[in-house]
Amino acid sequence: MSISRKTINTLIVVFFINGFLFAQEAKPPIMGWSSWNNFRVHIDEKMIREQADAMVASGLYDAGYRYVNIDDGYFGGRDSIGNLFVDTQKFPSGMKTLVDYIHSKKLKAGIYSDAGRNTCGSIYDNDKKGIGVGMYGYLDADSKTFFDDWGCDFLKVDWCGGEQMNLDEKTEYLKILKTVKAKNEAIVFNVCRWKFPGQWAIDKANSWRISYDIDDKFSSILKIIDLNVDLYKYSSPGHYNDMDMLQVGRGMSYEEDKSHFSMWCMLNSPLLAGNDLRSMSKETVGILINKEVIALNQDKGFYQARRIFKEGNIEVWEKLLGEKGKDGKAIAILNRGEEANNFVLKSDLVNLEKSVKIRDLWSGKKIGAIGKKVSFTIPKHGIVVLRTE
Repeated sequence: MSISRKTINTLIVVFFINGFLFAQEAKPPIMGWSSWNNFRVHIDEKMIREQADAMVASGLYDAGYRYVNIDDGYFGGRDSIGNLFVDTQKFPSGMKTLVDYIHSKKLKAGIYSDAGRNTCGSIYDNDKKGIGVGMYGYLDADSKTFFDDWGCDFLKVDWCGGEQMNLDEKTEYLKILKTVKAKNEAIVFNVCRWKFPGQWAIDKANSWRISYDIDDKFSSILKIIDLNVDLYKYSSPGHYNDMDMLQVGRGMSYEEDKSHFSMWCMLNSPLLAGNDLRSMSKETVGILINKEVIALNQDKGFYQARRIFKEGNIEVWEKLLGEKGKDGKAIAILNRGEEANNFVLKSDLVNLEKSVKIRDLWSGKKIGAIGKKVSFTIPKHGIVVLRTE
């Protein structure tokens, strides 16, 4: 199915599941938090509750963050008839109670599984309780547990167990997608295959990972950006290239964090904070709640930015805003280099009339008419993000 881009502001996505017709307004990429980057399998009920509390108290909720996603590490095993249960030492109140708490904060709850028998944590983190708890062979039972019993709103399905079993990814993911979306079409589904999975996913999953796990190094950020340069043709309203969870606030420099966050917004990746929300610096909060930069990610034109210029360490990216750019455009100038770089942005490069006014979304300064050209000094690993007024 191809998705029409007409009447974007009231776009309705229509598709069939098990012979039934479903329709919903296309949603922008999700925003929220996920446990994996900072905690891996070392998670518990108390910490998750505190992350939900911090999402509200820090201002992230007001900026649009909604999802609290519980990743690998919550499993206790299966009972005698195969039903999943949680690790009661980590989650003494049970998952339903925790999800209810998240919902009480007006937030949404996400959960994790694998397409095979075993989870990534069982393979790479020696989590023995991650063995035998994947969805393979338990698709209907686990879907009932996740959505009917626990009330979750999001599902990330990993591929470590599927790869271990040498399964066919298209076959397995489509089975899971069909079951989950038939359960509730509004459930947000992420294919975590660690590379672009193929065109079979682009009108079915809400997002799909395009890379191996992100690291808290700028080289990792650049590698993922490079992988997404030509994938814009597969992005459409409600269906996005997932560049992985954010590493903002986890060890990179302030300029690197701004560049990282800006490019995730420009390229329509889901925005899932991966840091500990309970102990954020003011700088980290300031990056994560920059509403003007977030607005690029959430723009109802659903346009993934294109790279329109590359020379040496400088790249210029363009993102049309609104339907077919009727709301102007955003321009990001990224310095990949190890030194500050002076760059002259010419109006004809970004196809703007000289009278068009622009402003800097990080400094908040109005630059005024672009004229024939305008100059910027961009720090090492830094970025300038502009928007037409």
